[in-house]
Amino acid sequence: MQLLLAWGGALLGAALLRQAGVQHPPLQDSAVLALSLVAAPPLLMGLWIAWRWNQWRAASDNSLS
Repeated sequence: MQLLLAWGGALLGAALLRQAGVQHPPLQDSAVLALSLVAAPPLLMGLWIAWRWNQWRAASDNSLS
């Protein structure tokens, strides 16, 4: 939930800056690659955990042990 709020705030802030006419130079390809390599693994892991959250069982529910 906090990640969604942070993304929403970042997008809203970017939209307000763009509407105000602030011009930023475009990012280089290497910066975009570095940001995606840093941000993608935790984001994907968080999505995987959220998807699997209700499918996990307690160790005491395991019939093999």
